[in-house]
Amino acid sequence: MKREKIEDDDSLTLSQILYAKRFDLTLDRNLCTGCVICALACPREAITLKPVPKDSEGIAQPPLVDIDEEKCDYHAICAVTCPFGALKIRVNGEESNPAVEKEAYPLLVRDIEIDNERCDPECTICQEKCPLEVITVRFEPLSPDEIEERKKKGLPDTAKKTIVDVKTELCATCRVCEAECPAQVIRVTKFFEGSIDITQELCPEGCQDCYDVCPVDALYLGEDGKIYANDMFCIYCGACLNVCPRPEALELSRTGIRHTPIKSGAWNKALERLTSTEGMNREFKAKRAAKAIDAIKKLRTPKSEET
Repeated sequence: MKREKIEDDDSLTLSQILYAKRFDLTLDRNLCTGCVICALACPREAITLKPVPKDSEGIAQPPLVDIDEEKCDYHAICAVTCPFGALKIRVNGEESNPAVEKEAYPLLVRDIEIDNERCDPECTICQEKCPLEVITVRFEPLSPDEIEERKKKGLPDTAKKTIVDVKTELCATCRVCEAECPAQVIRVTKFFEGSIDITQELCPEGCQDCYDVCPVDALYLGEDGKIYANDMFCIYCGACLNVCPRPEALELSRTGIRHTPIKSGAWNKALERLTSTEGMNREFKAKRAAKAIDAIKKLRTPKSEET
């Protein structure tokens, strides 16, 4: 077995080369925001965050993610959980999710609904406002029949149809596009549930480090010069906490995660690290309730129907 670690300004790649298989885990530093999710999810504690000094203008910088090549087991739990799609794993050159394929870990549910028909003609606001630049708007000509059909439906008069493309795997479900859409035709459901609160009285005078590193515009500078949180946009990734010089001033918690169905000890342990005890208990309670309902249904099902 051979292990390699290659790093530059744009990426970090770990490789494990076996006789019959090759595993490559790659971190795209251009997509990584220095949040804490991958480090919390990793069962091997192979991921750490390296502090980065402020730039020449005094703007706080997110930490650099580092991965210990001796601890990494290439199960891709970090890649599955990354809100920003910055981590990818390949097995023999093909993109793969070993933990998901082995049913040891769920996928995050990214619910993004866009009614392209009702988009305002020539509107590109969602593309312009997306803080992660994962939305592209394009326009294609409508056929005469399509134009007539739009008129019957009472849709905006236009000779072009609007098509909004979202790179779903890179979307952190911050809901900025939903809030900014003038036609209100976008619906986004976050995959992390939680809360964030800033106690301004505890913030160091003039400090805006959390604001500098927030990847989704969930923090803003008030007229009084203090930082405030917009809970609607916050994805609870923890990037702000990583740079806060006085962590007691910033309270952030994840209370739930929307994911595909799973029964796994690995997921239970990750859930415990990623969420509060309240959030973990809530999910376990929901699972127990679902099992009870299934059991009752089976008891009520006549044996003739079971066969």
